[in-house]
Amino acid sequence: MINGKEKLIVAIDTDDFDKAKELIDQLEDSVDIFKVGLEQYVATKGRTVEYLREKGKKVFLDLKFHDIPNTMKSAVKAAIKDNVWMMTIHVSDFEGMRQCAEIAKQEAERLNIEKPIIVGVTVLTSLSNEDLQDIGCNMTTEELAIKRAKLAKKSGIDGVVCSAKEVDKIVEACGKDFVTVCPGIRPQSAAVGDQKRVVTPAQAIQNGAHYMVVGRPITQDENPKQSAIDIVKEIENA
Repeated sequence: MINGKEKLIVAIDTDDFDKAKELIDQLEDSVDIFKVGLEQYVATKGRTVEYLREKGKKVFLDLKFHDIPNTMKSAVKAAIKDNVWMMTIHVSDFEGMRQCAEIAKQEAERLNIEKPIIVGVTVLTSLSNEDLQDIGCNMTTEELAIKRAKLAKKSGIDGVVCSAKEVDKIVEACGKDFVTVCPGIRPQSAAVGDQKRVVTPAQAIQNGAHYMVVGRPITQDENPKQSAIDIVKEIENA
């Protein structure tokens, strides 16, 4: 049987540290993994990461590093000191990703800690085929995501962030052990918001997702804890 708590990542997307603490405290019995993104990390200067570690929770540090290879490598090296469970970079050039994978292993060994999972963002779930055309890309979101996933695997990083709409194709192309993290997850009762490529938790699991990220349907619900419990059940019943 699938353990839903091991699949669910809750996004703490707020610029208020006290609000973040309140949400974490409300969810600590029903959620094991929390995502700290750019907004929260910058606004609180990383305090939320420290608080989650104090609570014994897994931290998904979602800062999406994207720069020249040496800068990405240095950023990954610095982030590893926070002893996070997973972190994101953008799928960029092969060499940049290769260096990130290499430094992650070396730095974790030097610090004698578990190496974080490094996943590359393929195509943001807020983007549509039309959006890609606007920036000069003639591929569909699915075609581009699969192409980038293959490059990410070749570089040596652990997996990718992708829409659950194309995760089955990525699993087929890159193998079941290649980690897939899917944002844009919405229970059927939830609003889509600014996401354009969304699926339900059950569909994400059926399509082969290892992990799914859920934010507003939980954090903005009147009862975040119950909402998380319901999604965990939906995952387990997929």
